[in-house]
Amino acid sequence: VYYVGGFGVMGWVSASEYDRSQPDPLADSMAEIIQHMNADHKDALVLLAKKFARTESQEATITGVDRLGFHVRMKTPDGIRGARIAFLREVNNPAETRKALVEMVQQARSQAE
Repeated sequence: VYYVGGFGVMGWVSASEYDRSQPDPLADSMAEIIQHMNADHKDALVLLAKKFARTESQEATITGVDRLGFHVRMKTPDGIRGARIAFLREVNNPAETRKALVEMVQQARSQAE
């Protein structure tokens, strides 16, 4: 099976690997997580971008999330940038995602002080 993920992400996957594959556990809740974070936690996203993407930004929004982390789009003095931020550990549901994000924000806040 030839996989095309977009934006230059592609490769071959064996038929047995394809048969064993499973959807990401956050696939059904991804839109809700993204909407909630972008609407209710704008300051936290800027802080996460600074700490984990090492980018000073005026604004940061999540554009995708999965069990391993999330993609963030940042408005910086030099223009728009994107980054992938890994969770501290793999998550498997929205509750674990929330817990991981809270821990990451707490870590970023404690190191910013």
